[in-house]
Amino acid sequence: MKLKISSTWVLLVVMGLTLPVKAANSDHIRRLLDTNTCPSCDLSGANLSGANLSRANLANADLRFADLRNANLSYADLRGANLNGANLNGANLQGARY
Repeated sequence: MKLKISSTWVLLVVMGLTLPVKAANSDHIRRLLDTNTCPSCDLSGANLSGANLSRANLANADLRFADLRNANLSYADLRGANLNGANLNGANLQGARY
């Protein structure tokens, strides 16, 4: 019985590790970096570390698990944005609206 439970557990863990991860839309990343505006964009998992996004319009954007370390988000519009799991270590959020 114990072997059966262990085998099932290992199988579930391996299957969980191979599930596809949703990645950010590369067109949306380019749009944000070029225009500083991308409301309702899919930026989930995006690497935006160190990006200058001051005054960016990111309202309702999907920023789940985005890497925003040391990004400048001062005065950015983050209202309605999903930031679950996003890394904001060292990010400048002065005056940001959320």
